Amino acid sequence: MVAIAPGWFAGLERAASAINRAFAAAASILALVILVVVLIDVTLRLVAEPTVWAHDVARYTLLYLFFFALAPALQSGHHVAVDMFDRLLPAPMRPYQAHSAAVLTAAFGALLLWQLTRLTSQAFADSRLAQATIPLPLRWIYILGPVGTAQFVLTALVQLGRAHWQAASGGEP
Repeated sequence: MVAIAPGWFAGLERAASAINRAFAAAASILALVILVVVLIDVTLRLVAEPTVWAHDVARYTLLYLFFFALAPALQSGHHVAVDMFDRLLPAPMRPYQAHSAAVLTAAFGALLLWQLTRLTSQAFADSRLAQATIPLPLRWIYILGPVGTAQFVLTALVQLGRAHWQAASGGEP
């Protein structure tokens, strides 16, 4: 019997992919912003005085870039994976490797989401400022952490569902 993923799962997979495409585009734009800011600062350092704000802008932009790129990197297979033990597993256990990897990834993401949500809610509660040249409230620095991590968890759950339905249909996950 061939198991086919239900329609709701296909819709969830399409939605996660669309969000990941938007996040990847945002991360790409932020990489260009970092490039321009650093280039401006280096050029000004050579011909005049360097800026006082470039380091802060590049640092905060890199943080946003990281959380925007987290889920798209997972979806496209660009996260670090340990595959040196794959051949050591007995053949009957190999079809479940994708399941266990997706479960562990989702569990890690859920733990990270919980911690980042706690830190972000504290930043919103106490209105602290970042220790930097630019007096920016920490809430605006932290806000994307839970958002990007929630998308990471969703992507991991989609991968788990895909592994489940591919294994159920007899295909390679």
